[in-house]
Amino acid sequence: MKILILGSGGREHALYAALKKSKSVEQVLVLPGNGGIPESDRIRHMTAPYANGFKALQEFVQSEQFDLVVVGPEQPLVDGVTDALENTCAVFGPKKAAAQIEGSKGWARAFMERHGLPSARYAEFSDFDAALPGLDSFGPPYVIKADGLAAGKGVTVTSDREHAVQALKEALVEGVFGSSGAKVLLEEFLPGREASVFAICDGEKALAFQPARDYKRVFDNNEGPNTGGMGAVTPVEYVTEAVMQQIQSEVLDRAVQGFKKDGTPYRGLLYAGLMIHEGKARLVEFNCRFGDPETQALLPLLEDDIAQLFFQAATGHLKESSLRFRNAVGMTVVLAAGGYPGDYDKGIDLSGLEEPFVDGVQCFHAGTERNGALRSTGGRIANITGTGVSIEDARNRIYSQLKSRSIAGTFFRSDIGL
Repeated sequence: MKILILGSGGREHALYAALKKSKSVEQVLVLPGNGGIPESDRIRHMTAPYANGFKALQEFVQSEQFDLVVVGPEQPLVDGVTDALENTCAVFGPKKAAAQIEGSKGWARAFMERHGLPSARYAEFSDFDAALPGLDSFGPPYVIKADGLAAGKGVTVTSDREHAVQALKEALVEGVFGSSGAKVLLEEFLPGREASVFAICDGEKALAFQPARDYKRVFDNNEGPNTGGMGAVTPVEYVTEAVMQQIQSEVLDRAVQGFKKDGTPYRGLLYAGLMIHEGKARLVEFNCRFGDPETQALLPLLEDDIAQLFFQAATGHLKESSLRFRNAVGMTVVLAAGGYPGDYDKGIDLSGLEEPFVDGVQCFHAGTERNGALRSTGGRIANITGTGVSIEDARNRIYSQLKSRSIAGTFFRSDIGL
């Protein structure tokens, strides 16, 4: 099988590493990839692969005769990359209509309500003055979300009403999120502890991954602004077998059947963001792709042939009834550039990442590039991932490696897994 991965982050590097292990895979290429992926496996000559209805990408996929395209990030899915390529090869990722589950939070909430998924009360507003009275019917704590894609930064959760008003003003008056914030949602605050559950879907059924959790806030003790994610751990002790059964039946199965009833069968990765409270799960959000950095912690533990799973799902014929994972803990700590998630430093010397990592630890690159020397290009630079017999074991492996390397101008959270 010849496979093309679309994307450039740590998630895509982890997908690349997992797919390369498959006995059914002949070649894996990444467009555009990053500095951690061998140059021979990167596609860097295409400057605008997604322009003009994905025309250049479609021609490239056809000429290179790929068997499968795996889409990493959400934006091309929401823009319709699967629709554009469906007559060219198999695509692991939902079509544009189904990808609205992440592309519009209002659309997603209506979907959840229509199909009886356990979620939060909500209201939509596109006018600042109309939204203000709505705050008092939902909080505190107040939950304000930009309707469209905002790179994980369009959500405000606060007990301070002035802060909530400012969040509404930024979205609806100042246009901080552009068209993505032209409409906002006010939502009921869901108490509990966070968990992420991914599922590979073929339009008929959903094969769930074991649960993971990520750490969104930039600093230790969950302080500071939200980020794309500063670390992850799997499995999650408070997501019990009973809770997983509820997630499977009331969230994943209902969602897959809901997409089918709506005439938009879901084939690809469905990501459920959940809150677990008093032994029950409620749905915070859906995403239409693998989470980053949870993917980096999960994939090294997966024992099944991921290439076969992706191809079967993309073609509507999943054969497995469940996924198999090693009896171990997976953990990822994100190395970030100074200033992230605001204006961050670029061009940081990353020679410290070139030194070999010990057994049980690997580095998935994200915002890196190699033009002679390895340097940073993004806010989240790399993902140091470790496996161990316990959280303590995985933590010790990862942090000993991070602390032994001198990489000036970077930082990481020291409390992942605690």
